[in-house]
Amino acid sequence: MFKITILSFLAIHLSITSLAQKGDELLVYAVKGKVSSVFNNQESPVKIGKVLPAGATIKTEKGASVTVLCSKGKAFSVTKEGSYPVSNWKDSCRVASNSVTANYFKYIWGQLYTYSPQYKEETRKKSEMAVVRGDEPTGSGTRKKPRIEFSPGMDTLNYDGNNFPLSWNGIFYTGKYIFTLYNAKGKLLYRDSTRYTYITTDDIKHLLNEGNTYRWTIGGKGIPASKKKVLQYVRAPKAADHLSKIQVPLDITEDSASVFFRIAYLLERSHYLAEAYTWYLKANDASDPEVELYRDQLIRFRNEFWIR
Repeated sequence: MFKITILSFLAIHLSITSLAQKGDELLVYAVKGKVSSVFNNQESPVKIGKVLPAGATIKTEKGASVTVLCSKGKAFSVTKEGSYPVSNWKDSCRVASNSVTANYFKYIWGQLYTYSPQYKEETRKKSEMAVVRGDEPTGSGTRKKPRIEFSPGMDTLNYDGNNFPLSWNGIFYTGKYIFTLYNAKGKLLYRDSTRYTYITTDDIKHLLNEGNTYRWTIGGKGIPASKKKVLQYVRAPKAADHLSKIQVPLDITEDSASVFFRIAYLLERSHYLAEAYTWYLKANDASDPEVELYRDQLIRFRNEFWIR
């Protein structure tokens, strides 16, 4: 049989990470109009997610624009007609601080890069090198102990009145779950059993008051109650103010799908999950079908939080 050893796996990961963080390449984030790139005397159209090596040249026609990302989290746009060698922007990729925007573009660079032919080819080569002969693992295997697991995003939910599932995963468990809700002082407000791995905020909305904070746990037969999760019922003006700050336009060119996705990502990071889902849907609907990132992240979000 073949197996990948732990050391080999780490070697693959570190090698790929190193490639993705070289900083020489730019990655296309948004395109408007006719834009192409020239590399090794070959010209090809520029599309979202395309990797532009240091030796490439970007060509923009009249009325066209392109926004590119550096792996360090810097984004900048070309809005004038002309030819622009990628190497000219090497010094422009320096980032002064780890701002929210810089961290977001680092994330996007890494996400889009994994869809590129360069990443897939590098992964294939490293995987082939790491495969070694070995025997099948011996032993009885992992003990199937029932437990309950949560997405890290479920630790806190900023609830703005829109319905959203409070969800979990039952591992090796088939019995009923016990959902318990407390107020901020620890007073029991509600308890119920369910065979599902979620309970919606609409189910308990009648118990919630705007501006208050609550705690909830999940347990089961033979399984102790989980660590308390936070449910904050955010006042409408506060939620609206948070969204308006996130929606402030950046000083780069973005298409509607990339704007919607950026808003969704920032809402998810700030635990406004119901609103985040709305914007992930918008990003998917507005995106080019060839840009798989927006579709895949919508699927990831649905699966992670049991949205059906």
